[in-house]
Amino acid sequence: MTAYLRSKLVPDRPTMVSVHGRAEVGRIAPTDPARALALAHTIPDAWYRAQALSCVAEHARESSIGSIAGQAIAAAYDCSDAYNTVAVMSWPLRAAWSRGRQAYARAELDRVLRLAPEVEPLASRIFALNCLWSGRNAADDAFAEPIWQAILRLCNPDHHWRAARLYRHIAEVREQRQAGSAASVIAAMPEGKAKAALARRFKLA
Repeated sequence: MTAYLRSKLVPDRPTMVSVHGRAEVGRIAPTDPARALALAHTIPDAWYRAQALSCVAEHARESSIGSIAGQAIAAAYDCSDAYNTVAVMSWPLRAAWSRGRQAYARAELDRVLRLAPEVEPLASRIFALNCLWSGRNAADDAFAEPIWQAILRLCNPDHHWRAARLYRHIAEVREQRQAGSAASVIAAMPEGKAKAALARRFKLA
């Protein structure tokens, strides 16, 4: 996943304290999650703080997982715009899911998807949803399904080349996982040039 996504509405670059802080948290979290948590709290940029706290949640003791994952989600919502929030939420969702908090992760996924229509311009919305889908599809097909449905609603593949590429990526990933699965992706697409091109690519036309 891209380390930092910056929308046109956010002119400021992250501080190096945030960049190095997240890297250090990732280094020490597996062996010293308590120290990693303290360091994560000092990271000023919300994007990096959300990532760092998510990393800690993946290694924290069982009794602390919910609290730390909640802090990571709160940091994601502290980001300066919907684009960054939707994109970086892949991190805490992955952490919560991997540590057995599936119901919590699903509820938070539903909440962040309600924010997705606010992401502008369209290219940013596509990329943010791509981040969510790629991270969640790797964990569980069913968990990724609401994101796929949001992509269908919000990212017409004939309205932007990035959307067409995203549909192709999803079709390729599903086809690789199970032969013939690309057909269901193509069938769900709206009629148009992107659908026809993808059908030809998979020899379905």
